[in-house]
Amino acid sequence: MVDYRVRSVSLLNLVNDIRNELLIPDAYFQRNLVWREIHNKDFIKTILLGFPFPQIFISKGKVDVINMTTVSCIVDGQQRSNAIIKFIENEFDVDGRYFDNLSPDEKSAFLKYEIAVIELDIENDDPKVQQIFQRINRTSNALTVIEKLASEYSVSEYMLVAKLLSDQIDLNGNEQDYEDFREDPNIPKSFYTWARAQKVSKFVSLIVDKNIYNPRDIARKVHLMHVLNMMTSVLAGFFNRNELSMRFLEDYTVDFVEKELVVSKLERSADIILKLKLKVKSYWHNKANIFSLIVALANNLDDIDMSKLEDFKNALAEFEADIPADFRLAATEAVNNKKERELRDDKIVAMIQESFV
Repeated sequence: MVDYRVRSVSLLNLVNDIRNELLIPDAYFQRNLVWREIHNKDFIKTILLGFPFPQIFISKGKVDVINMTTVSCIVDGQQRSNAIIKFIENEFDVDGRYFDNLSPDEKSAFLKYEIAVIELDIENDDPKVQQIFQRINRTSNALTVIEKLASEYSVSEYMLVAKLLSDQIDLNGNEQDYEDFREDPNIPKSFYTWARAQKVSKFVSLIVDKNIYNPRDIARKVHLMHVLNMMTSVLAGFFNRNELSMRFLEDYTVDFVEKELVVSKLERSADIILKLKLKVKSYWHNKANIFSLIVALANNLDDIDMSKLEDFKNALAEFEADIPADFRLAATEAVNNKKERELRDDKIVAMIQESFV
């Protein structure tokens, strides 16, 4: 049983608490921001019309008895609080008017708007916070599979390695003089120490900066799920959809022994792909194809002769100019099935072996 109380706070006080870092909107268990501008505008219009909206859930947090302060976290309401702050900062308009264009009376009414809050008497690092977050998000704009996994397995070493490779973890998260809860406080300090020593810049650049995943994909952590599946494919071969990755999240919760090997292979694989200097709209930048290209290279690094890299680039170009029908189908339909992954891998490995002999 979690004790809670229902109260209301003014919109102004909510905003000030966020700005003063007394209320953390983007805590470690939260999803990334997924609302589009149309959602932000529609929500702000609700407030401007004086209509109510559902409660915001807040975990009360622990009292700092020395400084006599409390840092709380938003459990449900991140998208709404973000929309409020963005509107106040004139980042978007509603019906052609920005916040600065409102009359003094309208601004006053907006800032005095009373927000219903359910305050949970629970500390921010209590596992129940994540459970409550997941249960609240079972309906409406529900969490995706990977958003649920990222929250549920936030301290699994297997997930943490995938987050490192996906640029989804702040490696300075445990160096603050205060707890801001943007990263899970239960992540071992030893992981941060290990992670800072890893070379992942090439892989991160390929996954995050090459337009393979659009901003919405990244907001919904699509790339994180794909990276988990790449890691698992390098470790254990191909499988259907996300099945084996989910098992490994459980199996390697505490100790992922082969993490350095997997990170090294994926980083070297990404380095090779970046050196190919493929066109931005290359066929190989398709999500399914980049998955297969990365895994095929990672599993055949001993065969790679960098002096013959141009031969491999030419082989990829020739393949793209006349794509076999079975490969084209495997890259567009049922792309996450084991059979389709194996078919794509066979074709790419054949090109690797022919190019680097």
